[in-house]
Amino acid sequence: MTPEATIVRLGLDGDAAPVGDREAWALDADDTLALYAAARRDGLGACLVSTCFRVELLLADHRPAPELLAWGRARLAEARPAAPLGAFAESQGDDALRHLVRVAAGLESAVLGEAQILGQVRRARAEAEAAGVLSPPLRAAFGAAVRAGQWIRRMTDLGRGAASTATAAVRLAQAERGGVRRRNVVVFGGGQIGRLLLKVLPSARPASVTLVSAHAPEHAGFRVVRPAHIASVLPDADVVFTATDGTAFDVDAARAGWADGRARTVVDLGLPRNVEAEVGALPGVALYDIDALGAVVDAGLRAREAAVPQAEALVEETLDALRTELDSLRREALVADVRRRAERVRRETLDYVCGKCSDRTCESTTGPARCSDPDLLTRTLTTRLFHDLSAGLRDRPSSLDESALRRLFALDADD
Repeated sequence: MTPEATIVRLGLDGDAAPVGDREAWALDADDTLALYAAARRDGLGACLVSTCFRVELLLADHRPAPELLAWGRARLAEARPAAPLGAFAESQGDDALRHLVRVAAGLESAVLGEAQILGQVRRARAEAEAAGVLSPPLRAAFGAAVRAGQWIRRMTDLGRGAASTATAAVRLAQAERGGVRRRNVVVFGGGQIGRLLLKVLPSARPASVTLVSAHAPEHAGFRVVRPAHIASVLPDADVVFTATDGTAFDVDAARAGWADGRARTVVDLGLPRNVEAEVGALPGVALYDIDALGAVVDAGLRAREAAVPQAEALVEETLDALRTELDSLRREALVADVRRRAERVRRETLDYVCGKCSDRTCESTTGPARCSDPDLLTRTLTTRLFHDLSAGLRDRPSSLDESALRRLFALDADD
């Protein structure tokens, strides 16, 4: 049977690495494209999930697991030569697949059950598909993970309460001195997390909300300011959330805008971090990075924790179904290999028999219907098709299931 595909995982998450280490591994679109180009060149299946909390690289091929893991480490080292690889965990087979499903379900997130990770897994799958490296085993694995994430959120309370980075960030700011209510809030970044913050913030009843974004259009619910004008925004800001691809503002801008020393809260959700650590040392400023969200406790946490056993059971159900799907893929690959070999033998046989044929009127024939010696053609084809099989059966081990072989080749008892 066609060898079973080996699936391995190299992963770095916030439980094993602090934000500083993960910052060094914030892989961008160019890094991802370079990795996928290498995978195409070497004939591997690959899919990379890179977020502010984790890096997950899954690889699939018929090569041994140690060889695949070494390949993955080498490619990561090429992307970030100065970054430490030691914190990356390795797994393979069921363990790698189980971890992927748990990630998509939100069971491995800093905020238990958070919703954004499912969208991030979907996007990673789409990017790998577009790059031509989402091999059939990985396509099955990521499809199962996405379906499980949806299913678990629908069937359990795992997504209840503050199950999003944005909600947890707002709750963190509410618990700080001065809170959020009746204060001026500034959001840096109009991406996914920024948009979620803008949806969550009205429930906290701030005095005003300003979005700093290079591209967002004007909006009736909040003011929009371009990054070039942040100097006019910072002095009045009481609570700041950042979720951008680069630096939101530097320590000099913060020192100039916040010289009055009044209480301000900054929640930096970016990776790499959007705000310099020195900002947190300014008078009155409380600065939090994304790792602080793991300590946020809300009313829905107890219900989400109670849902974990049910979610874990659904993860195992998903794995059972995925194993069956992967086995089916392996069998289909075997059938395709058999058919390809049979077609190759058919063409070689035609070339051989027709090359020896003295009747030149059938030189262009593609089958025995017009062959001048169909008996020779069909006997030669049968012999060539079954030569290797016959040799293998003569040398078969005693453990070979003869009855299964008879069923496979539809042999009657008298054959």
